[in-house]
Amino acid sequence: MNTATAIALLVLVAAGSASASDAAPADATAAPAADAKSPPLDAKPAPLEKSLSYGVGLRVGGGETTQTAANTVGVSSLDVRPYISGKIHPMVKFSANLDLNNTDASRIHVLDAVAQFEPDQLFNVWFGRFLPPSDRANLSGPYYQNAWLYPDAVNGYPSIYAGRDDGFALWGQTSGGQFKYQGGFFTTDANTPAKQGIYAARLTYNFLDPEPGYYNSSTYYGSKQILAVGGAVQYQRNGIPTATGKQDLLGFNFDALFERPLLGGDALSLEGAYYDFEQGNQGQSFFVLAGYMIGQKLGIGKVQPMVRYQQLMPTGGGTSTHVLDGGLNYILDGHNARLAFVVQHRDLPAVASTTTFQLGVQFQE
Repeated sequence: MNTATAIALLVLVAAGSASASDAAPADATAAPAADAKSPPLDAKPAPLEKSLSYGVGLRVGGGETTQTAANTVGVSSLDVRPYISGKIHPMVKFSANLDLNNTDASRIHVLDAVAQFEPDQLFNVWFGRFLPPSDRANLSGPYYQNAWLYPDAVNGYPSIYAGRDDGFALWGQTSGGQFKYQGGFFTTDANTPAKQGIYAARLTYNFLDPEPGYYNSSTYYGSKQILAVGGAVQYQRNGIPTATGKQDLLGFNFDALFERPLLGGDALSLEGAYYDFEQGNQGQSFFVLAGYMIGQKLGIGKVQPMVRYQQLMPTGGGTSTHVLDGGLNYILDGHNARLAFVVQHRDLPAVASTTTFQLGVQFQE
């Protein structure tokens, strides 16, 4: 092999090496693209978020009642409420609650059974048994109010049990509960004539912190700044039996709640409501309530003195009903754990006045 031939071979080998070296990065870059795979056509979507919650509420209360006849003593309130709620789709939910109460021969009642379609905060549909649009006290219920005893002297709205009716409601809210509307059609009997159902509606506006959701509370124990006003109306054709037949029921109310946290963890609560059942029911009524929670703990809880006055003025005059409550709440964990001592004096028409001293315990989990 001569020198010229050797040089030619070296040039060819070098050119081949350079070509191979230049091609390598292109192959390396292309490899990931070749490995990338598109989702198969039969791939299943991510599962929807579902949930199931359960709990129980318990209220036990009792004491002594003094009257002109012999005094009585005993446990006057035994209430157990199992709670179940769930979500099968972000827009589809349900609630199912039972109630066992010693004041009704210890029978188990269907308290709530609600199918909830909630596509948007502005528009929701509930169907089943639940609290209809009514006053704040009713929408709070006994477990979420300031006082231990429910204000039973003032409310004349019809119900099946514990304020509940069967029917449906349209409701919505803006700004997470700043403004709320509720309206619906309800019955108290499975065989109610079509023209004798209950039409119910309510509007609520919160000037300070919002109250989200269908229900509300009558105190937040200083966790919110509340200035809320609301009003409700219910109408039922031939809803009230009379000696000569039936009369229409037309009832309405206005209510307000003011609650403000103060220095040191204290909290002031003021609540009031006015009712008018002039057509076909008992007349006009109102209640006012004041409570003050002391922020400094006493032991493991906080003390809240409270006082409430109720008055009912019957249609057409006559003797009014007066009910005065005063007591101390001992707050362990908000509405989930509290103790209460209450004194209630009742002056009722044609009935001897009574004074009740009662201790109460409430737990929820």
